[in-house]
Amino acid sequence: MAKARKKLRASRRLPVEFYTIRSRISCARFFRWDLSKCRTIDQLVRAMGDTAYTARQVGDAADVLEAMARDKDCFVVMTLAGALTVGKMGLVFCDLIESGIVKAVVSTGALMAHGLVEATGLSHFRYDPSKMDDNELFNAGYNRVYDSLEPETNLDHVEEVVDSILEQWE
Repeated sequence: MAKARKKLRASRRLPVEFYTIRSRISCARFFRWDLSKCRTIDQLVRAMGDTAYTARQVGDAADVLEAMARDKDCFVVMTLAGALTVGKMGLVFCDLIESGIVKAVVSTGALMAHGLVEATGLSHFRYDPSKMDDNELFNAGYNRVYDSLEPETNLDHVEEVVDSILEQWE
């Protein structure tokens, strides 16, 4: 038994080349993600930062966001693209702006249009791909936005609202 343990330990030794390379790269160790120790969202996100892949990116992003929020001289420009308002993220943006963390916003027109749909009291709906394909949705007057649906009439309504506002400016 002792001989087997000694052989196992010897097989676990790293080659000398590893230590040469290790001195030239960042070698922070990963830690096991123990969810039982995470009692708050902050603890959860910080624990993610000690892991790998996208979880580590979430943890790193939280550190960057915190540093930017604490730095009163940091001018934060939030750039937005994609179906974020359809995904009900609008209040997150509002909170970031109202709290003073975000100072300016750059957005796509589509995101603004979908935000106006929500702001005028209209809705987007959850999409179940087993019910209808894109052609059937189109023929029924719906637009698919990833895994959500929007009636074409929503966009018609937003166009009417914007036209009304622009006519008042003339």
